[in-house]
Amino acid sequence: MYPLCCLQSGYNCPPPTIKMLGSKEMTRSMMCSALAILGCAAPAMAQEATVGSALVLEEIVVTAQKRAQSAQDVPVAMSVIGADALAAVGGSRLQDLTQLSPSLTVTQGGDQNNNSVILRGIGTSAFSIGVEASVLVVIDDVAAGLSGQGFNDLQDIERIEILRGPQSTLFGKAASAGVINITTKAPTDTFTGSAEVMVTDDDEQRYSAGLSGPLAEGLSFRASAAIGRYDGNIRNLATGGMINGRDSENFRAKFLWEPSEAFDVTLSGHYVKTEADCCEYVSIRKTAGIRTLFGVPTNTQLAGITPGSDNFTARIDPEPVSDAKDYGGNLKVNLYLGEHTLTNIIARNHYFATDSSDFDGATGPLLGQPNGLTQFGFFRGDTFSNELRLTSPGSGDLQYVAGLYYADNTFTRRFTRTGPVQPGNWRGEAGSEAYALFGQADYTITPGTKLIAGLRWGLENISFVYDRYNNAGGNPPFNTSGSASDTVVTGKAGIQQDLAEDVMGFATYSRGYKGQAYDLTSSFSTPTNPARNPVRPETSNSYELGLKGRFLDRRASLSLTGFLTDYDDFQAQSQVAEFGGSLFLANVGKLRTKGVEAEGSLLATEMLTLNGSVAYTDAKIRAFPNAECYFGQTAALGCTPRTTGGRAQDLSGQRLANAPQWKFNVGADLEVPLGDLPVTGFVNANYSWQSKVNFDLRGNPNTVQGAYGITNFSVAFEDKEQGRYRLTLFVRNLFDKHYFSSMNDLTNGLIANPFPNPSTVIDLRGRRARDASRYMGARFSVKY
Repeated sequence: MYPLCCLQSGYNCPPPTIKMLGSKEMTRSMMCSALAILGCAAPAMAQEATVGSALVLEEIVVTAQKRAQSAQDVPVAMSVIGADALAAVGGSRLQDLTQLSPSLTVTQGGDQNNNSVILRGIGTSAFSIGVEASVLVVIDDVAAGLSGQGFNDLQDIERIEILRGPQSTLFGKAASAGVINITTKAPTDTFTGSAEVMVTDDDEQRYSAGLSGPLAEGLSFRASAAIGRYDGNIRNLATGGMINGRDSENFRAKFLWEPSEAFDVTLSGHYVKTEADCCEYVSIRKTAGIRTLFGVPTNTQLAGITPGSDNFTARIDPEPVSDAKDYGGNLKVNLYLGEHTLTNIIARNHYFATDSSDFDGATGPLLGQPNGLTQFGFFRGDTFSNELRLTSPGSGDLQYVAGLYYADNTFTRRFTRTGPVQPGNWRGEAGSEAYALFGQADYTITPGTKLIAGLRWGLENISFVYDRYNNAGGNPPFNTSGSASDTVVTGKAGIQQDLAEDVMGFATYSRGYKGQAYDLTSSFSTPTNPARNPVRPETSNSYELGLKGRFLDRRASLSLTGFLTDYDDFQAQSQVAEFGGSLFLANVGKLRTKGVEAEGSLLATEMLTLNGSVAYTDAKIRAFPNAECYFGQTAALGCTPRTTGGRAQDLSGQRLANAPQWKFNVGADLEVPLGDLPVTGFVNANYSWQSKVNFDLRGNPNTVQGAYGITNFSVAFEDKEQGRYRLTLFVRNLFDKHYFSSMNDLTNGLIANPFPNPSTVIDLRGRRARDASRYMGARFSVKY
């Protein structure tokens, strides 16, 4: 959790940083020198705010309920994270938030379009572009269309609100498990500027700059740019180079026009370009001395590689490609009608991504192909949305927000797999048109007691067009299309009670919903299969009991939430025996996630801030009687024949994938005055830990990752006179803990497998996160 004090302008918080570094030796030398200086200084403290002469935590303003409110007054379980807290753990991307928020994990796919965001154990992992994510990413009031758009660099961030649990009433059908609500910085009416440089000892560089100020009477602007370069952390032995890296360019601009007190307009635009050779597996365990299904000796694949948890090498040809361009803009108009505000937000966005990867796991020519068997294609998303809402005054017994919403989205996937084995060549297009009416209100029935009520009505029309261009599996090429529609009502109800001064409790019920969907991949293996689509909507019923308060004369804050959510008709990939065991999108059963979350901050002294969060999550399957077996699973292990053909297992009681039962983080920020020196010192330490997880929903014992913890540490120096210049030296993953961001058991690709008998061979692989090994660096920043 981010120290609350650092979100307030009255605190002496670390400014936006800039990064710089040289060689490993220089980095270590600078770090040791910094520690020596701080070690000779008397300990002191930073990051405080004062009211009169009292040291207190100030209010944080959030928009979690689509209106500006104190975070203390919002009856929603959430984490609020600022840009400085993200930088403190070396973060610049959405997956870095996992080190700061309880209940949040990310499962890494082959490219960013296949990444899955998981909250409280719930996330969507499906191949089809017609399936919505369970966790919605919103940037400046605009929802991201494809999941890959949420994994762009986080730039010029004001704050990030992670809202846990179903948020369908206010945010719609793609928020069945939660929302990541990102707000970027606004234009200023005085000139300000900043610049930052970061360099690490493993060859990452990042440069950013921003400028804001007035252009004319009533007109101001903000512009920012960031360029990043990173070679990667996996050595490709086929070429000798590094992979798993990315180059990125990120540009944002905002113009704010305020012609009068009754009217203002904000025009925003962004352009993001990413070129990545990500994300390749590394071998964890692989049986040597046999051949794969494609006839490749595993000894050849393993040449120079020692499989294991410490493996950072691979042998791949061709190297993976995951490139993307994301650009668009939105126009936000506020009309102030007395004490009410009428807001209209119109947005358009275009996203295009290309991907390619090796399919056979070998290097060189194979089966008549110069680079062996490869697969490649593109994703495209075109989105348009318009939201009109009315917001009541922030005072009075009745406070509310009500609105209308419209969205028109088109998503396209083109896929080709070369070669004579398992060829693929198809194009799918999914369309959706959504209409909604929504509203939510708080009403004070007696002093200190509020009733909460919200309702959303939605109508969605979905459609698809699918073309298969090759003859596969004995089925000829074909074209097919279809459409469907659905209406839904979701809502929220609850009570909020002041328990004492600065302490409130709440109890809420929320209804979540994720719309019906077409599976535009494997389910279209024959022209008749679309009749199985669309899959039914996914629904959820969520109950929360929470407490939020400030204590110790407002020097401490605590948020505590207990939750229970039941999901019905959960949408996921599942095996269908009638179609040869292929994976299809299906309504696989019932889930339940329940647990307790706590977050808090403490201004221990004028110079020391402590913060932390913890989550206990019991996320399990309640009913999934015909689930796919994992490879090598026998009857004794629960995989039995079905009367309709094939084999299946009952996953009832199984934990959900990548859902740690325990997860926590603790952190500290210390200010060190450094006597007569012209600089002030700052020390930041953060430790995050999670219990073991299984990356396979099927319960494969090979894909279990044990518990692990990551430690981050930094020291910084800032000029005392004006606080304009700052040098930060940092180390990420201090104790060099190697871990995986996803794991896959590909044993069925080995020709010596004896399925359905116990497997005597194995091919277990994993993907590496950015901080899966220790690295050090420096940032240098300047602001005015």
